[in-house]
Amino acid sequence: MNIAVRYQSRGGNTKAVAEAIANELSVKAEPISSPIDEPVDVLYIGGGVYAWSIDRALIDFLNALESNTAKSVAVFSTGGMMSGTGKIAALVKAKGIAVNESALPVKMGFLNYAGSKGGVTLSDKQLRLIADFVKRSKPLP
Repeated sequence: MNIAVRYQSRGGNTKAVAEAIANELSVKAEPISSPIDEPVDVLYIGGGVYAWSIDRALIDFLNALESNTAKSVAVFSTGGMMSGTGKIAALVKAKGIAVNESALPVKMGFLNYAGSKGGVTLSDKQLRLIADFVKRSKPLP
């Protein structure tokens, strides 16, 4: 089964979540600037919420997504107060691609930042939510 993980991230939150998802799937998470070279069974795609919407680069990526790129898509997003999963799902559905009913909105907060050392630290609770999301959204071989 072919699986791909793509993300859009400005500050590293969504990248950290994408990498945790990819780790659960034993694949590599890549930014949306990395092309998907062959059709996949499941595309995990996510982005952050900025000023009450998802990033324009993610919108452009989703608008350019070909219907034969993925059999299905599982969406995730990060944000402080809002989720972008609905907007991502709507753009994917408009392409005629099936969207997994399971979505993962990850609320990020001040405690996720590693301070002056940089980087993002996911909590044990967030990691459990990610593992559960992967189990719910990964189709059986």
